[in-house]
Amino acid sequence: MQKVEHTTIIEAPVREVFSYAANWQFWTEWFEGFTDCSAITEVERGNGAIYDYKMWVLGVPFRCQTEIHNFVENKGWSGHRVKGVPHKTTWVFEDLEGRTKFTYIAEYSLPIPILGPILCVLFTNPAWRRILKKSLSKLTTHFQS
Repeated sequence: MQKVEHTTIIEAPVREVFSYAANWQFWTEWFEGFTDCSAITEVERGNGAIYDYKMWVLGVPFRCQTEIHNFVENKGWSGHRVKGVPHKTTWVFEDLEGRTKFTYIAEYSLPIPILGPILCVLFTNPAWRRILKKSLSKLTTHFQS
């Protein structure tokens, strides 16, 4: 598995940042390349929620489904692959006395024998770094307005 992560400091309390970031209906507003998102379970927030979405990387759409695990209010959660490209995400929120440190970690692999890891290192890892930097910048900007 490849691993890419990005951290930002947001000038807002963790409960506000978490409330916004944990709402899947806002993900397409700030998460770069994230489209067509829907909750496909009765549980729409927290453990057991499953989201179906399209993630665009290098102009290529990847249809994915992710199930939420280890959900702790104002702390974070992990997302595990149900369908699509093998992946796991970790969302970590830390309270910094009125500010929030948010770290997003993506772990994934391209299921292409031999070439998958090479393509990740040369192309998708740099693309994911750009996506995360831009996405977390948009999230930060949301709380500055």
